[in-house]
This record gives sequence, C-alpha cells and structure tokens, in this order.
Amino acid sequence: MHLYNLYKGRDYHIVPTLERIQKAVDYLSLKPSYPSILVGGTNGKGSTCAFINSILKHHGYKVGWFVSPHLFDERERWRINGEKIPEDRLVELIDELREVFEKFELTYFEACTLIALKYFEEEKVDMAVFEVGMGGRWDATRVCNPEVCVITNIQRDHTKWLGSDCESRAVEKLGIYRKGKPIVLGSMKYPLYPKALELCSFEDLHVAGVDFFTYGRVEGLKTIMDFYKDEKLEFRDLLLGLWGKYQIDNASLAIRATSLLINLEEDKLRKALISTKWEGRMEIVREKPLLILDGAHNPDGIARVVKEVEEHIGDLIPVFTALREKEWELSLTYLKNLSDKLYLVPIKHSRGEDMGVVYKKAKEIGFDEVCVLESSEEVLKLEENLIVLGSLYLVGEIKEILERVKAYES
Repeated sequence: MHLYNLYKGRDYHIVPTLERIQKAVDYLSLKPSYPSILVGGTNGKGSTCAFINSILKHHGYKVGWFVSPHLFDERERWRINGEKIPEDRLVELIDELREVFEKFELTYFEACTLIALKYFEEEKVDMAVFEVGMGGRWDATRVCNPEVCVITNIQRDHTKWLGSDCESRAVEKLGIYRKGKPIVLGSMKYPLYPKALELCSFEDLHVAGVDFFTYGRVEGLKTIMDFYKDEKLEFRDLLLGLWGKYQIDNASLAIRATSLLINLEEDKLRKALISTKWEGRMEIVREKPLLILDGAHNPDGIARVVKEVEEHIGDLIPVFTALREKEWELSLTYLKNLSDKLYLVPIKHSRGEDMGVVYKKAKEIGFDEVCVLESSEEVLKLEENLIVLGSLYLVGEIKEILERVKAYES
C-alpha cells in the first residue's frame, strides 16, 4: 500500500478538472504509444475490462490493465497480462514520480493513473485497458487518449458528483467520448442512447440492440452466451468465466470493442471468454457451504445480483455492510427478497456506516433475524450458504483473510 500510505492524511481539495493530470502528463512528455480501450459506466465496468483484457491477451497481445479500486493489495491496480506490478517496481515508480505528484497536487487516483501511463509505456505494452474511476468527463483516465470507448450503462451512483437525475449522469459518463473514435454503448435505452445522439457523431456510435446483438442464459453456476451477432461476426454457444446473465451483456461489449481494433479468431475468443476471471464479482470462494463474494454497492447493482441469485441459485443469506453517503437503505429492501436473515459486518475503512444505524433500519424493513458480526474474520466461520455484498472494501477484507490463510497453509 505504498502510494496509499503516501497519500494518507493528505487532504488535497478535490476539484473536478483534467488540468492537474494533463499538466503532469505534459511535464513528463507521457504520450501513450499504444492504443487503449477506456471503459466507463455505472455497473459492469470491471467485468467488461476483464473480458477485454482476456480477449486481447489470448490473441497474443501484451496488455496493460488499469483498474480501480483495489480489493486489498494496491498492486491490483496495475497489471500486465493479468500479473500485478512487482512491489519493487511500484516503489521505484512512486519514488520517481513523487515530485510530480506534489508539484501538480495530484489526487490519489490521478497519481495512480500517472503510474499506469508510465509503467505501461516503459514495459512497451501492445495495448491497454483503462477503467474509468468515476463519471467520465473529468476522469483522469481520459489522458490515455483512447482509441475505443465503452459505456456499460447509466444507473444511480455518485449522485453527489454526477447529478441526481439520469440525464446529468449520462452527460458526465459520455464525456469520455473522442470525436472520430468509436464509442460502444451497452444500451439503446433512455438516457444513454438519446444523449449520445446529441453529443456524439452518429457514425462513431456502436450500440447494443442496434449494431450488435446477443442472447444467453444461466444454468446453475454456468453462464452461456447462446449467440453474438453483428454486421461481420457471428458466434454461438460461448461459455463465460464470469457468472450472471448480465455478464453476457458485458462480454458482448468486450467483443464489439476489441473487434474494432483487432481481427477476432473464434477459437481464441472462446478460450478468452471462458478463462476470464475477476476477483470479487460473483466470485465463488467456497462451495460447501457456498460462499460468494460480490462487489455490488449501489441499489441497482444489488438488485441485479439479487434477481440472478433468486432465479439461478436459490436461498442465500446476505452478509452486508454499508458506506456513508451511499443509498444503502434501498439496497436493504432488495436483500430482503433473498432471506429473512441478515448478517451485518463493520468494515475498517473510515467511510463505513455505523452498524447500529443499519441494524435499526434492517429491523424496520422487516428482517426477522439481524446478526451483527464483530469483524470480517467471523464471516469465514459461518456454516451457511452466504453471499457477501455492499462494498468492495468488505470483499477486499475477506479476500485478504483468505490470502493469509492460503499462504499459511502452503
């Protein structure tokens, strides 16, 4: 957590702007020599990036991958061909760039982005995948100058920064668009497609349900894309490495986005999709009893996960935490559909909500049994079928414990 520790206690006044990061990039003359795909949206960004990374890697490319947030190891943010940046290399880059961070008063996320640009350039990657941090218009990742942009969907999240109405959020997220470069949209519905028609050149738009089509299904713990079709490509019966019907849409976005840069080969694509892994996203870490970790943290994401679990897995007891300033009360109402029992877990992060407040609301909503655990460690001692969700911080704490156990046993 070297960069995180460097920024601990620093309270730079965060003003949405590209000026700071752009000045830092210009100062270092960091102009990416490789093409990038930039992925924004409310839900599904990380999974879509994971599919894109796997597709490019299986086609023989050396791929840089910048993601956020990390679960428990800061090095997760910077990867090449799926491998996290070596710790000594990260320390070197932080030392080299520290003066620049301070000179331009970069935020933590801006500093992360600058490290990604320099690391990928020095490692001579063939291509890179960048995940938008928040919004789009003012997001630091825009300095990668993407050749292709993707927006998965528009839902409720970060309303303080992106606006309380869906049109405002659509405008913010469409801000990653570069005129003359393709932008792939995960929906033709309001507000994303209508706002894109206003803000983007029509010839740059590649829209799900208009320009490419997909359909699939979930059978137990297996996810199958029955077909994908666009004006040039057609694939059938593709198995996905990520679980959930919504992953079919994410995979289709990845297929479309990568096909705009490379020629896809069916055998390599099949291997790429089934090999795709993404930590903390409907990740099955134990089968008997079942323990699933998912980073859903806003009401729309949690509602989607609940629906999938109800349809394809059945009864799971939710293990939940909440962050202040998030609409966690609405999330609780969706979790009530899964079980009358609820576990609550406090997290170590400063943004964690008071579990007494969450407990009171859960009882008001109608949960028959609400159990407040003392820490994340207790989750692994429960002998019940569980799904953990509500915050990536909670998922990260549990992943860290599992890693420690794994290291001890080996």
